[in-house]
Amino acid sequence: MEWQIKTIARKSTLSGEVFSPGDRVVCLIFMGGVGELGRADLRPDEVEAFELPGEVLGRWARVVKDPDDESNTASETMASAEDFFFSLFENESPDTKEESDMLKHLLSLMLERKRVLRAFGDRKSTGEQSYRHVKTKQMIQVPIMDISTKLMHKIEDTIGDIIL
Repeated sequence: MEWQIKTIARKSTLSGEVFSPGDRVVCLIFMGGVGELGRADLRPDEVEAFELPGEVLGRWARVVKDPDDESNTASETMASAEDFFFSLFENESPDTKEESDMLKHLLSLMLERKRVLRAFGDRKSTGEQSYRHVKTKQMIQVPIMDISTKLMHKIEDTIGDIIL
């Protein structure tokens, strides 16, 4: 399964202002209604003013590209996925544990495939898998989750630009 970060929304979730090439955008993934994942794309100065309907699971930042300039898109997308992955460990909450753990598991598999993470020790099928971040040598424990089709569709609808 191949995942990649979706393209940024064309306008701010809060103000509705259109993003221009070169603008920095903060993408937030949060728990919305009953078990629903939500996404907000905001200007950095709007993040504090945005009233989240639920807890933040993770975040990453991107720079809006000129549609005619496709250079560095793959590396920037991978950097966004990496930022999002690490942010999932910063915003842990018991209320969003299942969704957060699933995102950690799915992103770790993608980042391992892209050689950003390297599995450490024996490959596990239950519990937690140890990974080493290639650049920083940081060790990370990632929960192993059974991913249902229903849950996968829920995630794809929200952050399909990270996971395709």
